[in-house]
Amino acid sequence: MKIAIPVIDNKLQKDRIAGGFSVIGYLCIYDTDKQEALWMKTIDLASNMGDLLPALERENISNIITRQIQPMALKVLANRGFNVFKSKGDMLDVNIHFFSKNELIPFDMDAAMEFASVCGGECNVCKTDCEEEKKS
Repeated sequence: MKIAIPVIDNKLQKDRIAGGFSVIGYLCIYDTDKQEALWMKTIDLASNMGDLLPALERENISNIITRQIQPMALKVLANRGFNVFKSKGDMLDVNIHFFSKNELIPFDMDAAMEFASVCGGECNVCKTDCEEEKKS
């Protein structure tokens, strides 16, 4: 089983979970069967946020651990069959351990609503494709 976890970078802070997914961010793909991790730029997996879900599916990823998620993103992920878990803090290895022990709580809509006001429809938090459109 594979887990996708947004991380701060793939070098010095690769073991710290980022605030959420960003196409210009980084991911740790952890394979629980092999107990192996792969760090990559999200953009190397998908050139835009619209392509990210199909790319995760192609990689046989069905679980996501993140610190926060917007309600609409949670709904889209859940509708596509992804399990989204709320991290406990921001340490990657600790959260992988909690996941393996079934000790992470799945994100629900109430938990996601805590972060709804963070976005307010602005792209500077999510850094999606519309950010590039606003610059143009």
